Amino acid sequence: MDLDLEELAAVIEQLDKTEFTDFSFEKGDFRLRVSRGGHFADAAPAVPSPHAAPQAAHDAAASPAAAASAQPSPAPALRAVPAPAAQAPSTPEAGHAVVTAPMLGTFYSSPKPGSPAFVAVGDTVEPDAVVCIVEVMKLMNSVQAGVSGTVTEVYAKDGDLVEFGQPLFAVRESA
Repeated sequence: MDLDLEELAAVIEQLDKTEFTDFSFEKGDFRLRVSRGGHFADAAPAVPSPHAAPQAAHDAAASPAAAASAQPSPAPALRAVPAPAAQAPSTPEAGHAVVTAPMLGTFYSSPKPGSPAFVAVGDTVEPDAVVCIVEVMKLMNSVQAGVSGTVTEVYAKDGDLVEFGQPLFAVRESA
């Protein structure tokens, strides 16, 4: 398994502090999917008993297969709250790539408060260029562009909560 118990505990603690309805996490061959409200949008309903949550967390740590079915107890009136600065397209324009959030966390456009942003609209990036930071449990994770080109859109603002796979930037790929 590519996720140790400390990392799993950090993910669970971060989830406990945020509002979301559906969360997916992948690291290597480890996959975790959590839904509040007792069911996944694309799966048959499965509501665990209130006593099953601690066991599900233990099982999630023990095996990736069990983690896929681990779900917290339903919580009333919880909704996803990430609010991107610009509306991200469902599919990128031709010749554009979308840089997405590699994990759930807080988006930061610069290395520290008051510093210039890593990138802005119109900037040219290379695949290994750092475009932002996503903070999870006080750990700062650099996000690389992964593509060469020109930044055409920035979808998130400083301090926004971003979810795994959420579009952060659009980049017009270099020829």
